Amino acid sequence: MKNLPLRQLMPVLEGKVLSGSMTKTIQNAAKYGEHLITDSSLVFLLKRKSSFPLPAVHNLTVVTSNPKAVKSVRDDVTVVYVENVRKAYGRFISFYRNLFQLPVIGVTGTCGKTTTKEMISWILSEKDHVVRTKLSHNGLARNLDYLLEIDEKTDYAVFEMGVSGPNQLLYSAHYFRPQIGIITAIGTDHIEGFRSQEAYIAEKAKMLKAVGKNGTILLNRDDDTIRSFDLSEFTGKVLYYGQDPKAHYRAHSIQFNLKKNGMDFTLACHEGEFACFVPGYGTHNVSNALAAIGASTLVGVKIQDAVRRLHTFHHIKSHLQFYEGKKGSLLIDDTWNTNPTSIKAALEVLVETAEGRKTVAVLGEIEELGDYAEQEHRKVGALAAEKNVDVLIAVGENAYPICLEAAKRGMNPKAIHNVTTQAALLSLLGQLASPQTSILLKTSMRRSFSNTLQALVTKSKTD
Repeated sequence: MKNLPLRQLMPVLEGKVLSGSMTKTIQNAAKYGEHLITDSSLVFLLKRKSSFPLPAVHNLTVVTSNPKAVKSVRDDVTVVYVENVRKAYGRFISFYRNLFQLPVIGVTGTCGKTTTKEMISWILSEKDHVVRTKLSHNGLARNLDYLLEIDEKTDYAVFEMGVSGPNQLLYSAHYFRPQIGIITAIGTDHIEGFRSQEAYIAEKAKMLKAVGKNGTILLNRDDDTIRSFDLSEFTGKVLYYGQDPKAHYRAHSIQFNLKKNGMDFTLACHEGEFACFVPGYGTHNVSNALAAIGASTLVGVKIQDAVRRLHTFHHIKSHLQFYEGKKGSLLIDDTWNTNPTSIKAALEVLVETAEGRKTVAVLGEIEELGDYAEQEHRKVGALAAEKNVDVLIAVGENAYPICLEAAKRGMNPKAIHNVTTQAALLSLLGQLASPQTSILLKTSMRRSFSNTLQALVTKSKTD
């Protein structure tokens, strides 16, 4: 955080000092009970509680509408009274963000947003200082932490803007104020937090509002839902990426490069055609790369430099990582999270990299689908049958519709299994594993046997 004199913040807070000194420097900001409170913090007491014991740190400034609830007030604590703490907090967020005029890129979508954000950050960080969300840690409570990482040394900021309920995207936009927005893909996810699939889609589409009337939006032209967005009221700039002939950043001649563990493709855009390579398998990975290249060029990076930089990109863990598994099998770890859209991408990678091996797809329960659970699990079963995987293992009772639909679509019932315990899964995989077997683990390991991967891995394929 940029250090700020408390005196400078008083008009922003619209507060009155009840006790303590006003001549101090603020070095951190925190919401009580949500963020780490350190020396010289500005602490907002947002919750309604009868008692707020202060931590044993120095030079705190406390913003409250109930001074009597503040306990353990030492001599170096400044207590600031405001009528409405939440509004004062909102004004502080706006004030701090307005201190910095820098390009900010926001990324949302059902899947691909973490990788796209990481790719953009990797390209930009070659020469400049980039603030970004860490991994896929995009919960709303982290917004303040990320915002406060911006200071005088920051050149760019790239934020993943996830949603699990209504109005969350614009809530994050209040903190970050992106001028460039990316929507990677829209499938089915987090439905329990929304009234319907339509409400989920509408929430993602709010990125159009988040970038403002003069902002730029990058949209995946290959996604049917995104392509059907009503853009009539959007006054900013719209750019598309994908394989679609009308995309501004278009990929063609896409090939799996099994020797280099990635994807070859040709980028066609206004500046010409460029031969590209991106580490990591899958056409979805090409899509992520297109978005990253497009966003980077919008903030001044030359396309040639963005393409070159992507050659050395490293994916984060559990995103289609390859390992040598038990009995010499090939093991593909895609256990970071799961939804129908990412399952389709993972199955493509399983099949395209098998090189004659028997393909085994281990697919776990998909979380937060609400009333859509059965139909979405059945879609996954249809995908498995469509991709002609040799063996299907559905993990968990709620994943049983995957098996039903796969059988309905013509897959051999003897090759379809539903397991509900880790012991049963490991036993079955132990029987199937061999040098001629390729096994995809596509589950959310938060629920589907968190140490299954460790039990199966021998070593990383890149070791």
